[in-house]
Amino acid sequence: MHKPASPRHRRVVLWLMILLTPFAALAAQPSPQEKPVPEDLPALPVEIASFGAALAEDTLYVYGGHVGTTHQHSVQNLSRGFYSLDLTATDAGWTEHDEVRGLQGLAMVAAGKWVCRIGGMEARNDQDAPEDDLHSVDEVACFDSEGERWVPLPPLSAGRSSHDAVVSGSRIYAVGGWQLRGEGNEPVWHDTIEVIDMAGDRQWRTLPQPFKRRALTAAAHGGKIYAFGGLGPNGTTLEFAVFDEQTESWTDSGSIPEMSGAMRGFGISAFGVEDGVYLSANDGKIHFLQPDLTWLEDLAEMAEPRFFHRLLPYRDRLLAVAGASREGHLGSVESIALGESPTAMAEDRAAAAVRWPGFRGAGAEPLAPEELPIEWDDATWRIALTGYGQSSPVIWGGQVFVTAIEGDESETLILSAIDLKDGSVRWRRLFEASQPHENSHMHSRAAPTPVVDANAVYAFWESGDLVALSHQGETLWSRSLTAEEGEFKGNHGVGSSPVLAGGLLVVQVTHSGPSYFMAFDPATGETRWKLERPEGVAWTTPIAIDTSDAPYLVSSAAGRVELIDAEKGAVVWSVGDIEKNHVPSVVASWDMIVAPSSDPGQSLALAVRPDAWETPPEVLWRPEGVASGFGSPVIHGDGVLFLNKSGVLQKVNKKTGELEWRHRLPAATWATPIAVADRVYFFLKDGNTAVLALDDQAEPRVLAENAMSFEDPVYGVAPTANGFVLRSGSELALVREAERQLAATQ
Repeated sequence: MHKPASPRHRRVVLWLMILLTPFAALAAQPSPQEKPVPEDLPALPVEIASFGAALAEDTLYVYGGHVGTTHQHSVQNLSRGFYSLDLTATDAGWTEHDEVRGLQGLAMVAAGKWVCRIGGMEARNDQDAPEDDLHSVDEVACFDSEGERWVPLPPLSAGRSSHDAVVSGSRIYAVGGWQLRGEGNEPVWHDTIEVIDMAGDRQWRTLPQPFKRRALTAAAHGGKIYAFGGLGPNGTTLEFAVFDEQTESWTDSGSIPEMSGAMRGFGISAFGVEDGVYLSANDGKIHFLQPDLTWLEDLAEMAEPRFFHRLLPYRDRLLAVAGASREGHLGSVESIALGESPTAMAEDRAAAAVRWPGFRGAGAEPLAPEELPIEWDDATWRIALTGYGQSSPVIWGGQVFVTAIEGDESETLILSAIDLKDGSVRWRRLFEASQPHENSHMHSRAAPTPVVDANAVYAFWESGDLVALSHQGETLWSRSLTAEEGEFKGNHGVGSSPVLAGGLLVVQVTHSGPSYFMAFDPATGETRWKLERPEGVAWTTPIAIDTSDAPYLVSSAAGRVELIDAEKGAVVWSVGDIEKNHVPSVVASWDMIVAPSSDPGQSLALAVRPDAWETPPEVLWRPEGVASGFGSPVIHGDGVLFLNKSGVLQKVNKKTGELEWRHRLPAATWATPIAVADRVYFFLKDGNTAVLALDDQAEPRVLAENAMSFEDPVYGVAPTANGFVLRSGSELALVREAERQLAATQ
């Protein structure tokens, strides 16, 4: 026979129906408002730790907590305060509410205008009692801010304290904790979580939990519940586990970042937002867990490190509420400005980690195919450069460095640092050319590409000026090679780029006058060695080879290929009898050197000993009818790719030198192609890009043709996170995959 509902039960059901609406439309983070968020928030009326706190709309609520001396538990050490603070009122103070049960170690969550407290621990002993009498409670209640009253919810299946709770969709989850059962009774460590669906039957269910931990923290994000750190029967831990709401199963997922001190994941706090999860611990550092379970560490740092606090996101800030420090309990609420979103921060850090340090990426890490797009629609940003330049862009620390010249006599030399994220100019420095020359398309115009390391960017111009600047644009040193060694001679100028080899900065000067290699101390600009060489015009750039025996330079210029000891400045061996090797530069693999020529049949391949580069090499082959244009060849898979001046791609067998096929590109190129896995990017002179797949097929397959238009030729490119930086004579642009480009601009 059906039992009539009691008046109390009817009241609970009525209030549950009222509560249902806000829970059905929960959001993990309060929606932003127009009013500014105060930077300095008033301290709580009490100094507390191990309390409940939540943000409901624009109001911060704090409930209960432990007061007094750490580890002393009594009725007197429980805060009976329940406070609220309007975060939109710049001059508002804390409001105290009535009907408070003294609890600590409770959890509190918010939904719309409601805040709900879940469980907690109460002390029933006096502060003078010889033993603590501590009890975990099963009580759950929600506070109606408009009616100023508490509404009971069904209780937990058992008392629970030192746990955490989160809201995901219409569900509330209680995670971790233990049950204290009074004086003389051992605590029960919970190995279950409890969940109530406020849009369903509104009854608590218990589900397995693969760990026993208290003083942990939990966060909800993307249909998953994250349980971080805590203290178990065997001590503290940095581990975290993830609960999948759909399958209702757990996985062990890794560790939270290391932190200073002995607390190790004890009394930490976390909160899920749209992009991921924020977490903070006793060292005061703010970390962020991305959906792929990788951490962004040290995003921000608290002025007052704390634990047993609450970390709550509010608009563009994090609020670190109360807690404990080494000096005792805290009542302060620290407002921490975040600036960019974590996603933007992740992009910035990824961009800062990408390095394309020199000509053709000398010194760069190998590229991964998943890091680079195949198709793009338009530029993420595109800027006009001051002056004109034929050098390639180089990248370090989120900055793009480019050189240029300006003036009728190329009398002004320009080095600019461009922000990789948005294309803004971070700084620009101008220098007076030591050897002016006519600003003409017949003469090199800022053709040498700069090179950059962790300490400085080093730029060289055809005027003979060599400068080193800090990443902030401060001039560290400068040299004028034309003033010191004599003017550069020739009809077309100098184009060789500086390189870093063996801890030295090396410049190759090959012109119609006395030519040489010169090495400098990168820190001071002092000359370390100079190696004379016969005169001969070439725009080629040597490459650095760091072997187990010594660091070497390989140069192909003015009729010969040479191996040079980069520490001593001495020629190790030389191979001559090569014509017109004055524009495209040499390339090498672990056992092969390819010296290109613009004259068909003059390019050659040299076989070197991987364990003894100083051994004079053997000429492997000279491919008939094959020539290089402005861009250098690329060793790729089982072949070597040459591009001639007309835009015809030629594949030569790496072992035999036989021509396997030809493929005409839509236009000619100046920039050297970039090969990644089984595809190669060809950046055409007109700004368009052809992406070809080179696999086991007899002919290359066209994967994409990306259309862009530049007034001047595209001279060089630099790959970066999810995109490429393209440099024409007077413009610089960043292209990204279409959806990544859209995300970057939002």
